[in-house]
Amino acid sequence: MIDAADLRILALLQSDSRISWVQMAERVNLSASACQRRVEAMRNDGVIARFTVDIDPAKIGLTIQAFVQIKVERQKTERATAFRQRITSYPEVRAAYKLSGSVDYLVHIMVSDIKALSKFIDDKMLALDGVVDASSAIVLEDLDCSSS
Repeated sequence: MIDAADLRILALLQSDSRISWVQMAERVNLSASACQRRVEAMRNDGVIARFTVDIDPAKIGLTIQAFVQIKVERQKTERATAFRQRITSYPEVRAAYKLSGSVDYLVHIMVSDIKALSKFIDDKMLALDGVVDASSAIVLEDLDCSSS
């Protein structure tokens, strides 16, 4: 069961996953060893799925972010399975979601420029078997929601 101290620990880890046990302990009013035990317990329970690195895409040349809405043929499940496997293998794809409603998939991609975006959509997305439509929306500004 997650309690208030665990929630404070999770909030700290989300803002800085490299925080030391001592710093964490000071902020949540527990001992460093208690913090460490709680983090390990949350990892073992699957509450903490993984630790990651948040990279600034622009620093590595990925200046364009876009969300691509995909519609696929729904009649053949093997096509849908192949689509999911293929789309998640592309390095440009940061996240992909299967949706309910009029759009089947929402795919978040990052590329170097507009030309690369156009090429990715034409050569990779629209070329996939079963894709009947793709439309994109380019991200104009990334709002920092981590401090909310």
